[in-house]
Formats: sequence, C-alpha cells, structure tokens
Amino acid sequence: MKKNIFIYILLAVGILFTRCNMDEEPQSSASVAMVFSSEKGLQTYAYSFYNELPSRSEAFKRNITIDFGVKNSNSGMEVGAYTTNSSTSWSWGALRNINFFLENNTNETLSEKIRNNYNGIARLFRARFYFDKLVTYGEVPWIDKVFNNVDDPDLYNPQDSRDMIIGHIIEDLDYAYANISESDITTNSTLVNKWTAMAFKSRVCLFEAAWRKYHANDQLDIARTGCTDYSADELYQLAADAAKEVIDKGPYKLYLSGTYANGRGAYRELFIADNAVTTEVMMAIATDKVLGLGEQNWYYNSSTYGPHLCMSRKFAKTYLNIDGTPYNEKNEGGTYKTFVQETTNRDTRLNQTIRGADYTRKDASSTYVRTSANFTGHTLTGYQFTKFVMDDVSYDDAATNDNDIPILRFAEVLLNYAEAKAELGTMTDADWALTIGRLRNRAGITGGTAQTGTLSAKPTAIEPYIATYYPNITKPEILEIRREREIELCLEGFRLIDLKRWNYCNLWVEDPWEGVFIPALNTPLDMDGDNTYDAYFYDTDKIGDSKYSSIGVYVGTSKGNVLNVKAVNGGGYVMKYNYVGREWPVRQYLYPIPEVVIQKNPKLKQNPGW
Repeated sequence: MKKNIFIYILLAVGILFTRCNMDEEPQSSASVAMVFSSEKGLQTYAYSFYNELPSRSEAFKRNITIDFGVKNSNSGMEVGAYTTNSSTSWSWGALRNINFFLENNTNETLSEKIRNNYNGIARLFRARFYFDKLVTYGEVPWIDKVFNNVDDPDLYNPQDSRDMIIGHIIEDLDYAYANISESDITTNSTLVNKWTAMAFKSRVCLFEAAWRKYHANDQLDIARTGCTDYSADELYQLAADAAKEVIDKGPYKLYLSGTYANGRGAYRELFIADNAVTTEVMMAIATDKVLGLGEQNWYYNSSTYGPHLCMSRKFAKTYLNIDGTPYNEKNEGGTYKTFVQETTNRDTRLNQTIRGADYTRKDASSTYVRTSANFTGHTLTGYQFTKFVMDDVSYDDAATNDNDIPILRFAEVLLNYAEAKAELGTMTDADWALTIGRLRNRAGITGGTAQTGTLSAKPTAIEPYIATYYPNITKPEILEIRREREIELCLEGFRLIDLKRWNYCNLWVEDPWEGVFIPALNTPLDMDGDNTYDAYFYDTDKIGDSKYSSIGVYVGTSKGNVLNVKAVNGGGYVMKYNYVGREWPVRQYLYPIPEVVIQKNPKLKQNPGW
C-alpha cells in the first residue's frame, strides 16, 4: 500500500482530540496519563494535528477565488455581499487541542528531546493555525492555554496586536525548527519535519512584510494598529533568511526529471504523481484507492460538477515565449494568433497548466489521443485547467483520483527568497540565477531580455505587459518575480493571499474574463490543429448545420446568455464570459468578526468597514 500508515491512525484518533470547544471538559486524568507517558502516545496524539490540513476534496480547490479564474458562479463574498453574519471560520477547537497537548506533555519519564520534538510539531501547527487567523481576521486574541472554566476572564480578552501575534508565530516556528528531530524527507511527504517549519516561516514573514509595506496608507495600516516591533524590511529579512536556510541546508531541490511532451513534463509530474515527488514536494495530501480518493478530475473535467474553473486570456498572456521574450498575441500583420500558435514555443508551464494544442490523454480504449478543451461541456474561455488532472478519461466522472496533492513545495521557498531579496533591494544576479533562473530553466525557457531577465541575470528595465498588472511597482525585478510566482504556483492556494498582501484585490474585479481567439462564427473549427473539428461557435437562434450540434457552442446574447464573443481588430473574435457582479470592497481585505462573537465578548473590536 502506497500511503503512510499514519492515515489509518488519524481516522481512529481524530475524533478523540479535535473538534472540541474552548471550554470543553478535559479528558480523564487516567487517559491523559496514558497518552503522555510514552512516545507512542505522543506520536498518536500528534497525528490529530494533521486533521486541520486541507482535505483530499479541498486541497486542490484553494484557488477558487482568483482574478484569472473564470467560473460560472460566485459566492456572497465574491460579489461584495459578505456580512458580519456570514463568517463560518471563527473556530478555535484545533487550538485547544494543541494547547492541551503542550500543557500536558510534561512527563519526565520521557527524555526532554522526545518531549521537545513533539512540542515542536505542536507549535508548528499552532503557528499554522494563527497564520490562518492573521490572514483572515488580522488581530485576534493570542491564546496559549486551555480554558477549563467558562468563567475564566481570559475567555473575554480583546484582540492582541499584529506584533504580538506575528512575534509568537515566529517564536513557535523557531522552536519547531530547533526541536523537531526529523530532518530527512518523510515518506510521501505526508509528515512534517524541521524544514517544514523553516519553509513556513519564510511564507509567514513574507506575508506580514508585504502587508505592512503595501497597506501602510490605507484603513488597514499598521500605524492605526500601533505595531512597531517589526518593520517591513525586518520581516523581509527574516523571510529571506528562513528561505535561504532551507535552500542551503535542507534536503530538497527542484524536480527536473522528464522531458516536456504533450502537456506533461517535470513540472506537471509534481501534481499527477501517484506518490508525491518528495525531492521537491515538502508536504502533500495523500490520496489512495483504499484510504480515500480525490476529486481533481471530477472537479475540473465534469460538465455538472464544479464551477467550470478555467484560465483567463489576460493571465495566459503573462507566460513568456520559450526564448524568454514577452508574448505578443498578434502576428506581425496585426492578426490574432490562433490557439495553436498561442500554445507553441511558450513557457512549458502554460501547456502543463491548461490543455494546449499538443495535449493528449487516454481515451476509453486507453489510447493517447489529441484532446482539445471541452468547449461544449466545460470551459468558459478555452483555457481549460489540467494541472491536477490525470490524463485518462476513466477518472473524470467520480471521486477516483489517487494522485497526491502538494501543499508545500521547494519552488515556493525559492520564490519567497527571491521576493524578499528584491523587496529589500539586495537581490544580485546570483540570487536571480539561484531562484527565478532555475525555475525558468525547468520550464524550458532558454534566454530572456533586459525587461524579463535572463536565466543568469535579473532584469534592468520594466516589461510593459506585466507592469499593467501592478502599475505602482517600479522595480523590474519585483514585477518579474510576481509574474514568476503566479505562474509557478498557479492553483496552489496563493493568488488571493498574494493579492491581499500586495493590496491588489482590485484585480479580482478587473480581469475581463476573456478567452481564446476564434477565427470565425457559424462554422466548424479545428482549434488544436489535429484536423478534427472541436467547436462550432454560433450566435444565431439555432445552429446552422445540425450535423455539428454535438460541438455547438451558443455565444449569442438572447435569454441572458453570458458566454459571448468580442470582435477584435484584424478579424475574428475572442471568447468573453460576461459574468457581472464581481466586487471587492476594501473592508474585505480583513473579514468581519462574527456578530454573535462580539455579542458574547464586547471587548473584541470589529474590523474596519464592517
């Protein structure tokens, strides 16, 4: 059996130690003594912490709200309709579970090294818990004890400062790094080691540094909160130092095996491997035919399940050409490039993230065949995501995926280091080559320009297209690192958090949600160049030729249809999904403290704008 045996134990002990309230009565003294008197007991308890990681059915959906993620439905938050009664994430049971462990792991019959190892694991998960709260709510109360009495006055404390929270998170992660004894890569990367703590520290410090820098003059500013213990530059330096520690001393490296072909290569192998590629994947959510299956294919390839999430044209244009030059959507004569031209000789991560013109997958007879985007039953733009999807139609119609889902990769550590150094103004060409150069080299990119940077030298001038995303950024290396970050980590749960910390959630509203170029309407089209018709886009009352009804895609405007087209200069059209209502009020950078919580504890202050 390919997955860790610890998953079985998780199922057995998870209910015992989690989902408790902050004031729940403790376990009996006999059961507590039994758990904390042996290393096996500590190990079993520590497995309960993993229940708070994303589930198999959620780990690949962490980018549902992204500016370039076109979809067929939006939630209340995404249309600005979030309220103080909407929040469902004000849950503290996982924290009580961790603090209970830390308070009771004191049995001196076990060596200090053993106890400190498991305390390190607990404090790593406490840091993760509080980072999620910091991203979601900003200031919250810091709690490092177990409440066994409903009359405990500390239950009604006000929020603590961002300084206190980030300081405690850093303390927890430093303790975890110093005391977790496991330093090797764990089986299938399903358990934490000391490097997990340091990699996570680079993520946490990078977030808080950017928040303090880019929200310095708005209603969420740090001056308003009275935070002075950490400057943005100090946090950027902590992020850089943590990342460099992993880069220089850790056992991880970029996975480079496999030559790109037909939508598959080293990059995509990380997301479709049956067993996590542990050389690069630092943490993964395991799926297994026995223990539990994932829904990646069902979510991305079904016409009835999932929101038909697909990539926007605006974002697809950020991928560089294979020679490192910026992509131009037009030919020299001014006509728009076809989909085949668009997905040929580009950064290979494009065709490993969406179905490019060369993409193949197994059909019902287990034969690899060219397979275009599913225009009739799924994609809203023609850029159909395939990053987490197995290349076999047999996976498509139910929860059948057994490919593991990465949630922490060495590639992120490289990007964290690069961004922190660039923001500090200390990035060298050597830093660039160590990070961005390596990632682009894996993606097949062979060179570059003064605007995009080469594999060995950072850029020295601004590239105009990426600058349209972030018009307030004047450092070319920061712009290119942002390009690289969102391409490399696409769909891995970072984009919305990045937009929040960079103060750019307006991009959620502004992406036009356009799609691929369509040469003509009311005629059958071969979109991927395999001499087979893939779609028949029509804007008439009914399809002009009934023999193409199986590939017919209505793009007219009657009956409120929102899948349309837009005429472009030079002839032809681009797909456009005219879904209206996307909003992002400034107040939503921080979510509201639930009204019922403030009623119970009036010392809590509501976040700005709510």
